[in-house]
Amino acid sequence: MHSRSKRYSSLAILLIAITLSSYCSIPLQANQERKTALTPEQNMRLQYYAYDKDLPLNSVIKPLDKKPSRIRYSLSFDSIHDQRVTAILAIPNNFKQPFPSVILVHGSGGDKDTSYIQWSSDALTSMGYATLAIDTQYHGDRARKGRTGEIHMPDSYTMRDAWIQSVVDIRRCVDYLQKRPDMDSNKIGYLGFSQGGMLGSVACGIEDRISCACLAVPGGGLANLVRNIDKYPVLKAHWPVKVTPEILAKVDEISSITDPINYIGMIIPRPLLIIVAIHDEIIPAESSAILIQASHAREADQVKRVESGHVLNPIAFFDIRHFFEKSFGKRSRITTSAK
Repeated sequence: MHSRSKRYSSLAILLIAITLSSYCSIPLQANQERKTALTPEQNMRLQYYAYDKDLPLNSVIKPLDKKPSRIRYSLSFDSIHDQRVTAILAIPNNFKQPFPSVILVHGSGGDKDTSYIQWSSDALTSMGYATLAIDTQYHGDRARKGRTGEIHMPDSYTMRDAWIQSVVDIRRCVDYLQKRPDMDSNKIGYLGFSQGGMLGSVACGIEDRISCACLAVPGGGLANLVRNIDKYPVLKAHWPVKVTPEILAKVDEISSITDPINYIGMIIPRPLLIIVAIHDEIIPAESSAILIQASHAREADQVKRVESGHVLNPIAFFDIRHFFEKSFGKRSRITTSAK
């Protein structure tokens, strides 16, 4: 649940950038099948993530940097609670508009420009897909003194509110992308790592306009993790939770709103890939298992288990590549005739 960008070696970054290159054209069918009737409890949960759709974005964008393969822009826009979301939009060069796009969300130790987000963006833009990477609440340009980046902590109302904020911020990314004429409004994907995978489990379950979701090393079953926190020393170091009846009651209340297992099952039948690290030292195997069970994912083709710790082996990015290739299709480069 805590992605530490510094542990990504330069070799891993290079391999990620090299392995994610070009592919094939199979149009993604927009998901028209909505969830079956929800229970009153499920509907209540969804209300925490509802927002006014006519809320203006008031976006501000300016060039950031460029390479032969892409140009990046510094972006900000309005979200709920008078919050300003800071982001980086990357546009591929030498591909026709409109672009499929992928929303990128970092782990609890990262931000919109942390190493694995930046290089994932470069790899995806080299395939002809735009990317939109954001700072979630209390990260990057939105960091605040005295606020941890671990907004999944299940015993804090403050973190619950930050979690809700970040999920709605992801929905506002969709609002922004759909207003751009150079983006394909029916091909908006999601790629989240660690805490970003957990946020994506919620956001993609709620938000039908996200057409496909790749969730890397996420977890779920937060209340159960707290009840058994002594079994997970690495996790306990991040969650200094005192297990008392009062705290457990609070955790049950908060996790009923934030736990990814309550939302991930609403993603399918849209394309879904869950990547699990076999040797994950932070996400317990039980946490991965309960999330997969809640997702209704098919183990054979929607769950990929990789020989890796929490920081993914670069081989996993082959699976990410194939996932977006299958969802969006291979894009052809614009070529100019030699004179």
